[in-house]
Amino acid sequence: MIPPIAPLPASPATTPGGGASGVGGTTGTGSGFAAQITNALGHLQQTQATASSLEAHAAAGQGSVTSAMVAATEASLETQVTVALTNKAITAFTDVMNLQI
Repeated sequence: MIPPIAPLPASPATTPGGGASGVGGTTGTGSGFAAQITNALGHLQQTQATASSLEAHAAAGQGSVTSAMVAATEASLETQVTVALTNKAITAFTDVMNLQI
C-alpha cells in the first residue's frame, strides 16, 4: 500500500510582497506610468504564483484540479496579454525613434 502524501507547507511566494524577482515588493503608491507598470507586473507574478501553488496542491491530491486549471488558464491569458502589450509598446517606441525631425 502506498503511504499518503504529507501536506504541503505554505508557500512564501503566495504571500503579498513575496516573490523571486522582487517586483511584488516594489509596488509604488504613485499614479505614474512606472508605478502602473510595476503594479501590473506584480499582479501578473502573483497570479502565476497562485496558479503554481494550486497546481502543486492538486498534484499532491490536496486541491481541486478544476481550480488549478482555471488558475493556470488565467495566468496564461494574463501572460499573453502582457507580452502583446510589451510588443506593442516596443513597436511604438521604435516608430517614434525612427521619425524624421
